[in-house]
Amino acid sequence: MLKMFVREKTWRLLFLLVGFLSGGLGILYGMTFHYILLSMVLFYAILDWDSCVERLHAGRKYILVFIGYFLYLVLQTFFLFWDSGIEGNAHYGIFETTLLNFILVPVYVAMLKGWLTVPLLKRFLFLFCAGCVLLNGYIVFDLLAGEAFSNAQEALGRLYINRFGENKTSLLGGNLLLEPQVFYIVLAALVSYGLIFWSGRKRVKLACGIMFLLLLLFLSFTVSKAGILAFSLGFIVMNICFMKQNAWKFCWVFSVCVLCIGFMLFASDSFEQKYKERVDEVLTEVMNVRQGIYDGSTIAPRIGFVREAYRHANEFAVCGLGVYAKERVKIWLRDSDAGLGEFRNVHNTFLHYWIQGGILGISLVVFLWGVPLYCMVKNRKYSYLIISLVVVVVITNSTCILLDLNNSRLIIVLLSSMFYFHGDVFYELEKS
Repeated sequence: MLKMFVREKTWRLLFLLVGFLSGGLGILYGMTFHYILLSMVLFYAILDWDSCVERLHAGRKYILVFIGYFLYLVLQTFFLFWDSGIEGNAHYGIFETTLLNFILVPVYVAMLKGWLTVPLLKRFLFLFCAGCVLLNGYIVFDLLAGEAFSNAQEALGRLYINRFGENKTSLLGGNLLLEPQVFYIVLAALVSYGLIFWSGRKRVKLACGIMFLLLLLFLSFTVSKAGILAFSLGFIVMNICFMKQNAWKFCWVFSVCVLCIGFMLFASDSFEQKYKERVDEVLTEVMNVRQGIYDGSTIAPRIGFVREAYRHANEFAVCGLGVYAKERVKIWLRDSDAGLGEFRNVHNTFLHYWIQGGILGISLVVFLWGVPLYCMVKNRKYSYLIISLVVVVVITNSTCILLDLNNSRLIIVLLSSMFYFHGDVFYELEKS
């Protein structure tokens, strides 16, 4: 009995550690965090093999979808080597990515069946938000180097002008691209906002409110159109839930948040300047696209990539290009008459996996984000948090290959798997 208690306690603590690291330091070091997750899976399997097998058997249909995609990539690679005629470098990292993300992560989440409760999920989400706040707070002080205390207004202006440091190639020994950073901030902001309503203790509510406001401030520093759009739509979905549950409490919390947000955003003159600059940039690129010019840094290159993909659809539409996908995309962009230049992460996840895996690749992405919504409709247990986070995932992945970046891939698969296996727990969380 004591042994079982210790095992359960250890497993729960490790799960909470995953929540904290997945929102903070864990995203900086590429695939390293996946091996920590692998060690947790092996630890649980060694301690309780029978229970492990039982839980995996219960979730086998979901996991087998990703195993099937991995086997397809292996078979696809064999035929590409045998009779494709494609020249260039093959990128074999897709096999490690598929094993450690699309197979290992669902296996880990399936093992939580029966362990995950509403209180434990609340703690997990709280620690995820706390990790995100601490990481971004460190980035603020790292960029300003103490200037925040001597001249706060000028320091805020610098953060808007340099877009929160943009891509950080050397951060605590790791790296963090801007798009994944924005994605994490939006996720954590929506979760922390929800926890204001779902938490029972006043201290926790206050902590969640502070985290929510800080995360919105961090989001404003990034000046990200996709991030702000994703947050806005997700925020609307969340508020539909809260208006239905408690209209008075919603109005009070919403009013306080709006006042605080307005004060923070307009405390710096650079806020208006930088956002006006971004709007002008978008309008200019829209005009350029109409003239067939796809050079730029916002809308134009994304539209240009879709155009190039359409022109080469005969190469990948059915079977995909597998290990040659990235090399072929580089060649398309380099040889394009639209002046797109070098390969960047401005295209979207849907196209990326279609190019990589053909029909099965795009189907995998649709399955990953669609099946939790299908299960909600089937079971008639609707979670507004799940819906809002799926909206965020779809919007942000439409402008960047987040599902192929080491900074963001794990959390997308982790949350999607949790939505599928533990959608009922999210439902109970919102009813609590």
